[in-house]
Amino acid sequence: MRTTEKRVFFILSVLLWGYLLLRAWLVPIIYDEVATFYHYVQAGEFLPWFAHWDANNHILNSALTIFSYKLFGSSPLALRLPNLLMSVLFFVFCFKIAETIINSYLRWVFILSLLMAHSFVDYFCLSRGYGMSMALLFGSIWYLMQSMKNAGAKNYLLTLLFLNLAVLANLTLIISAFIVMALLFLNLIRRKKILLPAFITFVAGMLPAAFFVKLLFFMKAKGLLYYGSAAGFKTVTLWSLVKYFTGFESGIIENLVIVYFVTIVAALAWLVSRSKGANPFCRIHFVFGFLMTGNVAAIFLNAWLFDVNYPEDRAGLFLFPFFIGSVIFLADEVNIPHLKKVLVGLASILLFFPLHFLATANLSHNSLENFRILQRFYDKVATYQEAGEMRLTIGGSHNKELLWSYLNFRNGGKLNQMSTRSYPAMDLDFQITGYPDDPDWFILYDSIDYDPQTQFYLVKRKQQLPKKLLQSKDGIVHKEKPNREYFSLLEGRADTLIGKSLLVSFNLAVQTANKPFDSWVVFTVKDKNKQTLRYERVPFNWLRTDWSNPENRMTNTIYVKDLPPESDKYILFVWNIDKVPYEIPDGEAAVFVLDN
Repeated sequence: MRTTEKRVFFILSVLLWGYLLLRAWLVPIIYDEVATFYHYVQAGEFLPWFAHWDANNHILNSALTIFSYKLFGSSPLALRLPNLLMSVLFFVFCFKIAETIINSYLRWVFILSLLMAHSFVDYFCLSRGYGMSMALLFGSIWYLMQSMKNAGAKNYLLTLLFLNLAVLANLTLIISAFIVMALLFLNLIRRKKILLPAFITFVAGMLPAAFFVKLLFFMKAKGLLYYGSAAGFKTVTLWSLVKYFTGFESGIIENLVIVYFVTIVAALAWLVSRSKGANPFCRIHFVFGFLMTGNVAAIFLNAWLFDVNYPEDRAGLFLFPFFIGSVIFLADEVNIPHLKKVLVGLASILLFFPLHFLATANLSHNSLENFRILQRFYDKVATYQEAGEMRLTIGGSHNKELLWSYLNFRNGGKLNQMSTRSYPAMDLDFQITGYPDDPDWFILYDSIDYDPQTQFYLVKRKQQLPKKLLQSKDGIVHKEKPNREYFSLLEGRADTLIGKSLLVSFNLAVQTANKPFDSWVVFTVKDKNKQTLRYERVPFNWLRTDWSNPENRMTNTIYVKDLPPESDKYILFVWNIDKVPYEIPDGEAAVFVLDN
């Protein structure tokens, strides 16, 4: 690569990194990031079998984000910093891999289609494992290419080091890991001094892979490999990736991608067959082709043999760089003029991605999820909340709950937890909703703010419903043994409240040394057989991490909609999940019936 090209790449990388930095700072946090924060980062636990079980745990991302959180706090930029820094690694290895492309035009198509695919690089602005896994995977691919030139211990070790870290960040790369290890073994054919590289591949490759496979089977047994669908590769994987990367829902584009794939497979098979006795597994121009075709074949086999879902959008993210690399490197390798023109022509279509980048670049919203809640929505609700008064209720759909809770957490837990199980109940003081979807909104609510990006309205009820005090309890004190799991705040009969909606208000001074305090205030309604009919909860750690000062009171209002005919008793209690020491020096609670 000429000096001028290196300078252009450096300038492009600096500008792109600056853009990613601004996005990591300014774009509102998304649902999965908040889930990662509450389940793993705030808790400081990320190791499987010790941390919360969920596919949301991208192990390496959780570990590095915990470190960043302890240093810099809970702002979006602090939580996204590990991925943002990993983008530099991606730029470096993208550059190194691009240098191996002989044709300068194809080299720049490769660079631009990867660095300026907005939906791809956007993951470096999120606290998820996908972005950093791509950077580490490219490191592994680069050292794999070096291993094909020189099968020394250092190259093999670095290939496997980056590979294991990539899988730790994103378990969907496990098939890619097996393909890379197979290429490392096959690379040793007809070479001398193969024992040490083979031993390294087994110890540093196969043994970690066995752990990852065990982990995946354990997660499947627990029903945690839920993302995606069994509906089929084209319906799930191809459709979701085309929509995600292009913004279009087009069968024409899907069929074009299939043409690309068939061309890749045919060109790869033809080039391998013409190796004339040479080891095709030592050819760096075939690496992306092997990864692409191997992963697609494995996706079908996993679906047929193990009932594994076909990957959808972000779960199939790795197919994008393999697709780009396959087209570019095979076009670079072919020396038959007519075939080369066809492949270069197909590669040229990939310049759609930098054009798409320029059209979609923004500092306001994420490419993956369009459910942001603006800070000004929170601020506007806060202007109506009077100090010392009962917390105003707010409702929204389930995909808004964590986003609202994060805003509340970042602002000191001053407002109510969002009610989602009853949405779209018309009793709540505020709602975040698609206002025009139901004409009743116009009758009962006024719009006080609007987000044109999400088309979400913040609406306020014109008149609060009258409420009647049913029961109250003052002077609540808890100084029990630390291993007590449940502590009742109040309870009463529900059989006289059939069809009624309730407001349950509580104000508790809470003191504990545990950070975070993984406990909930729960309101439940049960029938005569003690079966749960209604269940609402407010987690302590969703409001703040530190409850060491009892002046930081747990104050909230729980809304419970339309008690069913089987209702017998209601209970408001604290669920001390980890059975840790805590005290309630003083507290009060009350139950109101809404006149609706």
